[in-house]
Amino acid sequence: MQRLLGPLRRWLGAAVAWTMAQHLAYFGSAWLVSALAGAAAFGEFGQALALALIGSLAVSWRLDYAAQLARREGLAQALFVLAERLCWGMGALVAVSVVLAWALGKAPAWLLAGGLAVTPLALLLAMAARQVRVGNVVKAAALRALPALLMLPLQALLAGGRGPDAVVWSVPLAAWLVWGGLRARAGAAPVGPGVAGFRRLRRAAGVRWHFVRAEWPSLMLNTAANHGQVLLVGALAGDVAAGAMALALRLAMLPTSLFAPALADALRARVVAGRTRGAARALVARVLPGMAGASVAVHALAWVVLPVLCAWFFAPQGRELVQAARLLLWLGALRLLISPLAFLLAWRGWVGLNLLGQSLLFAAALGAAWWGVPRGGVPAVAGGYALAAAGVYLGYLWASWRALQAGLQGDNRGLSSI
Repeated sequence: MQRLLGPLRRWLGAAVAWTMAQHLAYFGSAWLVSALAGAAAFGEFGQALALALIGSLAVSWRLDYAAQLARREGLAQALFVLAERLCWGMGALVAVSVVLAWALGKAPAWLLAGGLAVTPLALLLAMAARQVRVGNVVKAAALRALPALLMLPLQALLAGGRGPDAVVWSVPLAAWLVWGGLRARAGAAPVGPGVAGFRRLRRAAGVRWHFVRAEWPSLMLNTAANHGQVLLVGALAGDVAAGAMALALRLAMLPTSLFAPALADALRARVVAGRTRGAARALVARVLPGMAGASVAVHALAWVVLPVLCAWFFAPQGRELVQAARLLLWLGALRLLISPLAFLLAWRGWVGLNLLGQSLLFAAALGAAWWGVPRGGVPAVAGGYALAAAGVYLGYLWASWRALQAGLQGDNRGLSSI
């Protein structure tokens, strides 16, 4: 598989290493916070992080992703500038809202902490998108990983010195410290007046509005399926259940989280550089069997070792963590196969079909939480979600392949406006 990815193959290992460090830091948080402050405190941290991730993906309106796929460099740079300005403006609205809700006594501390982390996390994602655009997948992975790595020592300090509820503040503190340090080191990036002018930005937004109009709801539905499920379980069953659900999802989706971003960045860079569906189809057809075999092998191994891992490190979450994570592992096997190919629908211009798929995943995630909590707790939620979402992911695989197959003889109309 690496041979087929060409020059990008030498970067995949380093990108995966950064992503692995990011997720190991989260599992370190689960162990550390649960040991020092209890399972409920970890649940509060998990909900703060879920809210921060939802908000950070929302506020750029998906313009950073549109910039990655843009054919013209001038349009891409204008979209990046617009995305960063939206991160500041929309992030400020989120911050003001959660501060007011907390001051009026209508919001817990974890909601305030998560809301205050939205702006810096969104700006870091925009920085990472710029790196992906030029093929620096290792730097992009590092930018995504740094806040999670810094959260771990901050949690050790906060849980030990300021009480169990203080660990939620590691989320905004880490995000702002990382963004501030990177910004101070890099300085202000020069932006020419032809790129940053109001009229230029307005035209860029107009050119990509049809893309944003479909892709932004798709992203929000996908993010709500991943993180909103944790928030709903917490609302229905309490902080401990929310922490167990968040940890089960992280464990089951760990192989996808480690390998899919680097693979997606590499494939997207190659596809955008090639600009033809014929080249994309040949690449995917040769990579897909290897991805499928590797996914099944990795998740089967995870199914075997999971009980031992949870008994050693995550005992406060109990047996229901093992049951839920094992049920979700087979969904993870499908997801690892499909996630690196998900961009193909947007690349082709089939944004409506992508929106339909995300809507179904959103319904599966929240429906499973609503149905499963009163019927069996976290394991019932996991089982219902795995069963419902598997069918959606198979539909994504079929649609992605059709996007490569259809109209190979003609021009790529989906690329013409990107």
